[in-house]
Amino acid sequence: MELSRRDFIKASGVGAAGIVVFPSILDRELKAFSRNGGQTKPIIWDKVLYQSCGVCDNTCGMKAYVKDGRIKWIEGNPADALGGEGHLCVKGASAMRTLYDPDRLKWPLKRTNPKKGKDEDPGWVKISWDEAFRTIGSKFNEAIAKYGPESVLLIVRPKEQDTRLQKAIGTPNQICHVDTCYITHEVAWMAMATGAGRSWTMDLENAKYLLCFGWDQPGKSMQSHLQGFLKAKEKGAKVVLFDPRMSFTAAKADEWIPIRPGTDLAVILSMINVIISEGLYDKEYVDKYTYGFDKLAVHVKQYTPEWAARISEVPAQDIVRIAREFASTRPAIIPTHKRDAGGPLYANGFGTAQAEVIMCALVGSIEKPGGYYLDRKPKARTMDEFAPVKYPEMKEKRRVDGQQLFPLADKKRKGAFAHLARGILSGEPYKVRVGLAKGYNILSFPNPDTMVEALKTLDFFVAVDLYPNEMCQLADIVLPDLHFLEKSGVETREYHCMWPQIMLREGVGAIWEEKGWGSIVNGILEAMGKPEFKVDWTKLEEARLQDAGTSMEYLKNNKGVWEDKKPPVSKTEFNTPTKKIELYSTVLEKEGHEPLPTWHDRFTKPSAEYPYYVLTEHLPWQRMGRLSNDRLLRELLPENFLHIHPDTAARLGVKEGGYVLVESPTGKRLKIRAHLTRGIRPDCVLTEHGFGYWSKDMRVAYGQGTCDGELLPERRIEDTRKTYAYNACMGSAILDVCVNVRKA
Repeated sequence: MELSRRDFIKASGVGAAGIVVFPSILDRELKAFSRNGGQTKPIIWDKVLYQSCGVCDNTCGMKAYVKDGRIKWIEGNPADALGGEGHLCVKGASAMRTLYDPDRLKWPLKRTNPKKGKDEDPGWVKISWDEAFRTIGSKFNEAIAKYGPESVLLIVRPKEQDTRLQKAIGTPNQICHVDTCYITHEVAWMAMATGAGRSWTMDLENAKYLLCFGWDQPGKSMQSHLQGFLKAKEKGAKVVLFDPRMSFTAAKADEWIPIRPGTDLAVILSMINVIISEGLYDKEYVDKYTYGFDKLAVHVKQYTPEWAARISEVPAQDIVRIAREFASTRPAIIPTHKRDAGGPLYANGFGTAQAEVIMCALVGSIEKPGGYYLDRKPKARTMDEFAPVKYPEMKEKRRVDGQQLFPLADKKRKGAFAHLARGILSGEPYKVRVGLAKGYNILSFPNPDTMVEALKTLDFFVAVDLYPNEMCQLADIVLPDLHFLEKSGVETREYHCMWPQIMLREGVGAIWEEKGWGSIVNGILEAMGKPEFKVDWTKLEEARLQDAGTSMEYLKNNKGVWEDKKPPVSKTEFNTPTKKIELYSTVLEKEGHEPLPTWHDRFTKPSAEYPYYVLTEHLPWQRMGRLSNDRLLRELLPENFLHIHPDTAARLGVKEGGYVLVESPTGKRLKIRAHLTRGIRPDCVLTEHGFGYWSKDMRVAYGQGTCDGELLPERRIEDTRKTYAYNACMGSAILDVCVNVRKA
């Protein structure tokens, strides 16, 4: 018997939102009992596997229960004190269904139809791994010989396997999604405190005041954030959230303030003004651990609460009151993650990220309880220390996305989705000839049809994924990746690293003919005649366990977790030129950027042609579209809606469930159902991400809803260069656009 949507929601909690907090039923065979002639009896499991969830980077500890060679139940591992603490979000709890999804890629495929496009059948035929590797190696080598290593494009994350492949080839073109996700936070922290990247560790449970600007991670079911948020609330912490729409987290806040989109920086600057002018900052902390306070104090005098109120539509008295509360209710924190107000949503997102770091420093909430900690990870050798090689010289430093024009962003080597399509189509500074994408979908790009046209210009393209998504539909060869529940090894915690932690990963092995990404990278390198760059990834993991003073045997005998658990000792020096948290950033100043956060308006404002701000929502049961083919989760919301305030809907003559047409400057027009809600500003509309799939090989997701990305413009490098002074990270300003709405 299959589980119905009603049973799922009933078991999950009160309505769809309940699944963010409560565990979900995954199978009619529940963990504790099985049916036997109307009676129940305990299940005798064949084995219990320790796992680390691979849906998102929070890597919560898991236990997977196996019966008759198949995983029948998944639950959180209570031994994981830094992740889910024994809980799983709905995404992790749904992993069993993605593991056994019949639509998954099962073996290598080769395209037989040379025509590419949204309406073209690729004509897939099954091939061997040997043929796949030989073809990829031959095509890549041919392009390199004719046009140079820079003719190779890698749409991959800058993790170790990806970096090994990139450096071995010698291409500068490694591109990932962070310009649409979190690059603003990354570069702000790098320039002001860490020298490396942002802090992913927040001691939320010990905070007494959470001041949030678009932050919705508890609503996104990020477990380390959710558990800390709930504990803080239980202890009486006050939560204030600025957001144009009422998110899941806003609904749990003490105050929700519907700020005008893209004006958060104005409010934060005026709050800094209040805190400094009234002497509410932590004087001892500021004197000891920060640099540039005097310059900051002079700079923010221009940003009064009355000025910010005119821009943001937040009353000046509320700005003053909340600034005073934040500074006097310690420890206080501004929690951030990815696509919040300090993320790359608007042209001024980087300044917002700067100002948020400054606010936390002013109240002594960096490297202190109840605030941010710099990540504590196990000391271990790097990939290149374990397998040293001499990489070929990267002679061409220019990139197809133009990232080299932003030196601080280029230090992270992560690339820009928003510039990629135009870079490929322009052929400047050179033409890309071949490419590979791993774990990404075209629908993740702004204005994805432009990306379709760009990829069609390549001579040869490879996609590596779990599912035959839209990226795969444009590939010449498709390679099936392993699901994390199939993998064995270890996982080192990278999120919420209050102390060093390593988790065991015991997989069920490949169900069909899939290979892990490390094996795929080694296979490509071998086929390219570069075997010296191959890495024994299993031995590297074993060496790192040895470096940490532990072993696989220890992990297996200790509930799948090793940790060096001890209270974090606050760091007294920071990785900046002054060894302090730089409120006035000498790093930014040196590169020609504004060293202090300075108000700049967003790119676009409502006009007669496009009168509404557009917002997007990432559902708590989605992550980069990877669960869009899950039948049960799709039933929770079969299609996306356009959320409209009732007053706006009345002016437009739109009723609940009626169709509207949404148009943006991209030239795209979407037909979508309306949902009326007072949980959004009247000048805003919102729709959900993760819809509009056109790959017919994803039979559940196909044809349902519309793609929000079609409303969002890709950026031209020359346009982003105009914001160089205050956008040090090449952020995409992905939501810096307005739309028109009318009744269909």
